Amino acid sequence: MTEKTTPSPAITQEYDIIDITENGISQTWVEVCIEDSINLLVNGTRVASLTISPSDLEAYAYGYLICEGIVSGIDAITEVYVDYPNIYAEVTSFSREISPEQTEIRSSGCVGIRTTWATLCEPLGEGITIDLQTLFTGMRVINERAPLWKITGGTHCAIILDECGNVKSAIEDMGRHNAVDKAVGKALLDSVDLSRCFMVCTGRLPAGMVAKAYRAGISIVASNTAPFSTGICLARQVNMTLAGFVRPPRAMIYSVPERIQFDRMQ
Repeated sequence: MTEKTTPSPAITQEYDIIDITENGISQTWVEVCIEDSINLLVNGTRVASLTISPSDLEAYAYGYLICEGIVSGIDAITEVYVDYPNIYAEVTSFSREISPEQTEIRSSGCVGIRTTWATLCEPLGEGITIDLQTLFTGMRVINERAPLWKITGGTHCAIILDECGNVKSAIEDMGRHNAVDKAVGKALLDSVDLSRCFMVCTGRLPAGMVAKAYRAGISIVASNTAPFSTGICLARQVNMTLAGFVRPPRAMIYSVPERIQFDRMQ
């Protein structure tokens, strides 16, 4: 597995604005997230064209290929090369060409591979068990690991932690699906065993987000906001623990609550 990279462009841009507050009107400068377009090509075939924060593009390619089920594992990816705005990936087990007709627009505007969630039926294994405080700690870490959000208010964040609450991967992106792909890719490039990890993220949890975590082998996924019905149904179908509205001291567990230990809260 080899990687070749070219420098990525800036991820924020400064703009002069008029700021209106209860204290009056003033002129100031602010940092704004840059939205850019990239193309992902696998063995020469364009798989996706989408908007993204132009950073961590190698990690994004690895994560997208795995989280969308194009390859079954990182060992099937032999090379990733970024020649902006194109990302080229070479894989050993690319069994079919994916045309634009085989892709779909997800709830956030992200492009994914069209699939039927009913086909994702193999349940996850036992996975890990964490206590509620560890889950809360993971969600609090988002405030520490989201510097772009603090500056711009325009990003989502996905963080992967081990069962002790140690951060293994933390990524921001303008899109919540992109953030998950990048976080998974970064963790795998660092040889992290995702079956022994959980993920916290910002943004809603539809089936597309749940499916990404499922294909990566992550058994616990939590967000600070709401899941969709499709996300809950898929999580229950594949034996994934799904938590929403995780805002300490509150959390709502929608599936497989046995992986979260509540005894310390009683």
